[in-house]
Parts: sequence; structure tokens; C-alpha cells
Amino acid sequence: MATKVFKGANVFMSRNLVPPELFDALHDALKLNGAQVLLCCDPSRNGPNDYHVIASHDHEKFEDLRAKGCKLIGPQCVLSCAKEHRVLPNQGFTCCLAMDGVNILASGFDKDEKAEIAKMVTAMGGVLVTKASSDVSFVIVKNVLAQKYKWALNNLKKPIVTTSWLLQCWKEHRVVPQDCYRVLPFSGLTICVSGIPADERKEMEKLVVQNGGKYSAELTKRCTHLLYDSFNV
Repeated sequence: MATKVFKGANVFMSRNLVPPELFDALHDALKLNGAQVLLCCDPSRNGPNDYHVIASHDHEKFEDLRAKGCKLIGPQCVLSCAKEHRVLPNQGFTCCLAMDGVNILASGFDKDEKAEIAKMVTAMGGVLVTKASSDVSFVIVKNVLAQKYKWALNNLKKPIVTTSWLLQCWKEHRVVPQDCYRVLPFSGLTICVSGIPADERKEMEKLVVQNGGKYSAELTKRCTHLLYDSFNV
């Protein structure tokens, strides 16, 4: 007889916090795996074996439950744990297990931006690492000026993506293909040209924009690069 991996867990599941189309499947998955299911929301229950199922971190009740120290789990997390015969995760909020075993390195972001990335990665079962290493699975950078970009490009040989990739993973509860989210080579750069004929400048502008950069008709302090033809300057 299979071990009931949720045995000992008290799972609070209110119809107000769970999508109606998933309610029955969640209830069955929890009961079949040994959980005690309570069909209500009780923020006062925040013990080590208490869990609250909630649709997403955008739900109006999310912050209230989290502020009271409740362990929050998403519907996809419950269904994945049941399918894989895993215990429920023991952390603040886990929406799904899409990034289980995935190490993410983020670079070029300010403190608040990185904190938001960390929340999303952790909530999907992944780990946001702070140091560059061969264990990194994906690198998320703001643009090519990020400190770790060159290291990732030259040494890691792993996907370097934008935050849009992370947001799409969050939306779909899975690690989505990276190709259309890769960081373009001129991302974050503002490029000005000099000494180049007008017709060629139009082509230069097109190439810069297509590759993620900004084209500047004049050389200003915002420009990161100046491209010029030394024979015509």
C-alpha cells in the first residue's frame, strides 16, 4: 500500500480562495494522500502542520494570511506533490514546483527588483543563488551591462534571459522555452554613429533597434557607445 505522503497535514481549503474548476481535484488529491482537509479559511491556524491553499499571490487574502505566518500553497503545487508522491513544501509560499532543482542567478537589478525575482523563483520551487558557479541553470539579466552578463556569455554557456521569461514561467506554471526571451546583444546600450553617410545610418539604426539597443542621433551623456568611420571623421 502506497505511503500517504500528506498524512499529518492540516490543509485549509476555502472555495473563496480556490478556482472552482480545480476544487474537486484538489480535495480528492489531498484526501487520497492522507491530509485532513478543512473547508474553510482560518488565519489563526499557522502551526507547523497547517497549510492554506490559495489561488495566487495576487489574491486579496494573500497578504493577510502571510502576515499571520501561514504556510501557503498553490493548487498546482498540491497537484504536483500528489502526482509525484512528495510531501508538501515547508516554506512561506509555493505556487508550483515548476523550478524544482533549478538554480537562478540574477544580475543588473536593484535591491527591490531582485527581491521580487527571488519571491517568484522560490515560490516555483527554485533557488536564487548569489554567486556565479557552474551549478547555475539560468541567468536573468536586466541588460548586457549587468555585471554577470559577460561571465555567463563566455563561461557558463547556459541561457541568458530577460525577466519576461520568468514572468511567463510564473504564468504557465512551467519552465517555458527560452529562445524568444534571450537577452539581445545591444540590450541596455545607447549607440550613436558618426562619420557615416545618411543612408547607411538608417541601416545602422535599424540594426541597433532590432538587437535591443537604442539609437541616438546625437552624442549625449546617455550614449554608451559611439560608432564611427575614422576615414570620414
